[in-house]
Amino acid sequence: MDLSQIALDAPTLKLGLSIVSGLLLIAMVRIVFLLRTNSRLIESTAKMEKQVLIQHQEILSVRSDSNAWRGELQRMFDAFRAEFSKRLMESEQRYQDIQERTENVTRTAKPAITLVSPPASIAATLEEAAAPVEKAVLPVPALNIS
Repeated sequence: MDLSQIALDAPTLKLGLSIVSGLLLIAMVRIVFLLRTNSRLIESTAKMEKQVLIQHQEILSVRSDSNAWRGELQRMFDAFRAEFSKRLMESEQRYQDIQERTENVTRTAKPAITLVSPPASIAATLEEAAAPVEKAVLPVPALNIS
């Protein structure tokens, strides 16, 4: 189909003009709708960016708070550990002092009563009387559970 074959009369030109103007009008309306949507997307993007920045700041503040709390707990733990190691050293020192005192007392103490060994006949009788007689131990019968 060639342009020379189409008749260029007024109704054909009006039809072509109306089709082109309709398409132009539809394109203009579509552009207006796209501009509105674009402006809404820009606004929502800005809101989202602000929200992301706020969340990032909150995360950083929570992280710094947790680090401060962790540091405080570590300091408390170190203080307790130092205090208890000091107490342990003091108790060990007291134990050593008591041990030395008891050793010194036992070394320097003289027996208050000197024991005289009894005569041989009485000593033999005492040893026989003091030696307990052991009885044979009988085995315990096994329990039968039925």
